[in-house]
Amino acid sequence: MNRLKMSIVFLVSFLAYYGGADDHASSYAGMDLSARVGLQYEVCQLREGKTLADANALTEQAGREFERLGMDLGIIMLNPMFDHGDANNLSADYVIMVFGSIPAFGSGWDLWGQSKNAQKVMSLRAEIGDCHFKFNHAVMKHADVAAMERSTDRLYEINWCTAKPGITPQQMKAKHDTWLDANKSNFSSIAWSIIFPRLGQANAPGQYAHMFVYDSAAALMANQEWLANGGGWAGVQDYYNSYADCSGPSVWTGNIAYRPSN
Repeated sequence: MNRLKMSIVFLVSFLAYYGGADDHASSYAGMDLSARVGLQYEVCQLREGKTLADANALTEQAGREFERLGMDLGIIMLNPMFDHGDANNLSADYVIMVFGSIPAFGSGWDLWGQSKNAQKVMSLRAEIGDCHFKFNHAVMKHADVAAMERSTDRLYEINWCTAKPGITPQQMKAKHDTWLDANKSNFSSIAWSIIFPRLGQANAPGQYAHMFVYDSAAALMANQEWLANGGGWAGVQDYYNSYADCSGPSVWTGNIAYRPSN
């Protein structure tokens, strides 16, 4: 079997085994957190003469249309804080993230496609940014639902990874589970999910991504303090050495433009 076919087989088995969520009894924004949920990313570059303020305003307008249509999908605007870009390698100027149950994406986009107001939003979006749409599955590993419901302005830490050769999906899941059990008392994030690329993701940066959500900069830096001075780095280094090759975390500010109620 050639390397490409082996990679495809591994990724399919990885998703099939590890795509099931942990056992949660809670829900958030209409999503059953015990099931794999959907995350859509619009990865965007600003067009000449346009600003992040333009993109933020349009996302707020899209959120109002989500609410008017009664869509069971939430929408968040992500702006770079600590990204991987530099003078020679540009990162996305902004990312629009839509979340909800997977069936809600089907019904929601059917509603969206029939709305004249929504078509105006999409026309304006094309004027503001050059965007590429990506659809992913996400498994919730940890969620402080009460904190998630309280917060509207957040920080998102995202780290794309690929399992090292020979690491099975079962070994990876066990590693994530044991790490969570051992470090719950040190958690300063309100949520941790694992994202699996699906549609439009042939060039995804890895097989999966860790996404940690913080409700303040203080919480983000509490995690950095634990890594730097509280012994947390040992577990991360073991993960990098033995389980996965990762691109390293980036951080994005996120403002919720709309979220449905439970």
